[in-house]
Amino acid sequence: MVRRFSGELVLVALLAAAGVYVLVQTPAIVVPRSAATAGPRLFPYLIGGLLVVLAVLLAVQVLRGKSAPPEEGEDVDTDRRTDWRAMLVVIVLFAAHALLIEPIGWPLAATVLFAGTAAALGARRWLVVLASSFGLAIGLWAIFVFGLGAYLPGGPFQMWT
Repeated sequence: MVRRFSGELVLVALLAAAGVYVLVQTPAIVVPRSAATAGPRLFPYLIGGLLVVLAVLLAVQVLRGKSAPPEEGEDVDTDRRTDWRAMLVVIVLFAAHALLIEPIGWPLAATVLFAGTAAALGARRWLVVLASSFGLAIGLWAIFVFGLGAYLPGGPFQMWT
């Protein structure tokens, strides 16, 4: 039995909350009359249900005392404290990304998110970080807009659509 606060239980709570949120919000998806038999609600229901089932299964394992062993990878220092500053910067970058999508477009907002996250996590080759962040953002935007037909605001790149 778990005798102390566990990070795994936080994960269980987050998974369950995400699953319940998806399941509660899915009925609000508008289904056009022309939708195929599967419809646009199928995958959200599957994902939400899987998140809840995964949370329950993980909770059972954790409460039985079967928690994950500490990471012993060569690139992880388990004695080092959490870098709360970097985590706060990444959270602020996600919020900024959400606010910047409409005014400057998804590619530039994603570039800010990707480059800022890399910098917060210690990247120092600014030119490489900016170029790779921009390339990744443009590539993802193009896949979603041209390949999948999804709408993502392009900002200055909107003329390409």
